[in-house]
Amino acid sequence: MFTPGSALTLEQGWQTTGATGSLQNLKKFNNQDFNHLRTSCLSQGVLFEDATFPAHVSSIGPNLLPEDKLRRIQWKRPTELQRNPYLIMDGVSRFDIMQGEIGDCWLLAAVGSLTLQKQFLENVLPKDQGFQDGYAGIFHFRFWQYGDWVDVVIDDRLPFLNGRYLSVQPRTSNEFWPSLLEKAYAK
Repeated sequence: MFTPGSALTLEQGWQTTGATGSLQNLKKFNNQDFNHLRTSCLSQGVLFEDATFPAHVSSIGPNLLPEDKLRRIQWKRPTELQRNPYLIMDGVSRFDIMQGEIGDCWLLAAVGSLTLQKQFLENVLPKDQGFQDGYAGIFHFRFWQYGDWVDVVIDDRLPFLNGRYLSVQPRTSNEFWPSLLEKAYAK
């Protein structure tokens, strides 16, 4: 059981600098460096494709859906879905998210709670990315795991089944932070 004041201590620990478990000492998932990969894609004029978490049924898992549905999955980038996509529009809110084709209400509840804690959300959702300046089809999110912040890089190809988001879908058609956050968490 937590002792009085332990939540404050935990919160302060998440905000420390320069030490293990700090944002300045991020662990890179799969040794992928967001800035290096984005710079490389921009210099080559290509959109990032994540070979470690490909736009393939292997990234979804064979037991999530029946095989006939898995074969019908299509992968689309937000830029293919919307003329003017945004990572975030008018801030974030628990009302930004809706459940997709799969049953992931547990994740929606956690993400909804995270939106109520802006100081933690800023740790998870870095501001150095988007669809406007420096877009290269690459995004990253940070997750607290076993006492460390882990930076997870993804491409922005999202799975669709029968024209619907397979996973969490944004309430606003051109806001993509919920869908990309879930993809990073799945990775």
